[in-house]
Amino acid sequence: MFDEIVARYDAMLDRIGDFFAYTVTIPDSGVLTIDDAVRRLGFDPATLQRPGEWQASGGIFLQQVGAGIVTLDWTNPGSDRRQVTDRLAGEGFRHWYLADDIEGNTTVYIRYGEAEGYLEHPEPIYIPFTHWTDHLGPLGPYADLLVAGYDSEEAEAEVDIISACLAVIEVESGIRLDEELLDSPRSALPIST
Repeated sequence: MFDEIVARYDAMLDRIGDFFAYTVTIPDSGVLTIDDAVRRLGFDPATLQRPGEWQASGGIFLQQVGAGIVTLDWTNPGSDRRQVTDRLAGEGFRHWYLADDIEGNTTVYIRYGEAEGYLEHPEPIYIPFTHWTDHLGPLGPYADLLVAGYDSEEAEAEVDIISACLAVIEVESGIRLDEELLDSPRSALPIST
């Protein structure tokens, strides 16, 4: 099953672009609305530009998908913008963050309530005395797939790390980043960070 999902994402990576940030946030119960998400992000829902309205570039785009929220950010991701979208995470929520920057660095952050995990590619996070896979947290069950996304001295990566991470997010969240989602109308939150 994972091979098919990874292959589907491989086929659409050109559509996603050279740099982006993508989050999925799902409440443990109830529905996280776009207005609720905007408030969690620290903004007034009145500043939100709804689908069909003119939308300034440089904002974070939000879409309601089932009970959760998807955000897409087509600005070269930086820690300041991630700090904004990480506000969606917290107790009572499952949150996934995936970003690929203009230099080809991939970052994944996952938080299920208080349990956290992260991954950086191409260079794993260095913390003395621990292997980088020790920091995967809730991503731990996918360690073999994620390790296959790294080059080693013996072999090249077996999978594209972005495709592998998108596959993990889809399996865990039930939300698929596909053409339909990319082409759906979405609200824009103009931010300057």
